[in-house]
Amino acid sequence: MEAPTLEAAPVEDAAAEPEGARSEAVAEPAGAAPEAAEETAVDLPEACADTGEVCTPPAAFVQKLCANAHPDVALAMFRKGTPWTRAYVRGRMEAWYVAEGARSTPRKLRFGEEVIVVANRTGGPSGVRVSGSGSYDVFRWDGTCVSVMEGEVALHPVTTPDVATIPWRRLEPSVRTALKEDEKIAWRYQQRRKACKKGRDKCDAANLELSRMVAHFIRAGGEIPTIKRMP
Repeated sequence: MEAPTLEAAPVEDAAAEPEGARSEAVAEPAGAAPEAAEETAVDLPEACADTGEVCTPPAAFVQKLCANAHPDVALAMFRKGTPWTRAYVRGRMEAWYVAEGARSTPRKLRFGEEVIVVANRTGGPSGVRVSGSGSYDVFRWDGTCVSVMEGEVALHPVTTPDVATIPWRRLEPSVRTALKEDEKIAWRYQQRRKACKKGRDKCDAANLELSRMVAHFIRAGGEIPTIKRMP
């Protein structure tokens, strides 16, 4: 299957969201032509990179995954039955993605937020593990990566799992259409459209509630178009 191509959001979505109401949106880097993205598309992995207690994707895939925001890929990786190790944020915090000495824009994580561990640095040079001394790179429901210390997340739920706000308008159109076939998601979508005409705070709250409903649907095995490649 070819990598999905993101299209412009429908006019109705653009009109429903007021200026400045996109606090969780992730800007795309400029410059890459669609042809270039297609040429560098990679298959989504299906198996752990190693046999340790934490199941992470291959490092080469993670490097590309964390270089940009991939919300469609997040839905595919968080779906029911995938092998990746989940982790849960222990408290409200700010984090960023650290790679090769560079840092991304800081992002706010909420208590209980569910993430996927994509890089595990909890073992020392000798292979001896010192509890709390390591770190992880984790992948969020909004399609972005951040780096956290081992003690900042738990490998089991600390409360009802929460999510990062999913950037609805950046999901591939066929994915949005499939999600809205679920009655509860469709209702939340309509509530979001109404709320986003009333200001940023109400819009942000409605976006989060829609994201929670989408996550519930995906965790329960809800069907969306198959995403097998990452552009």
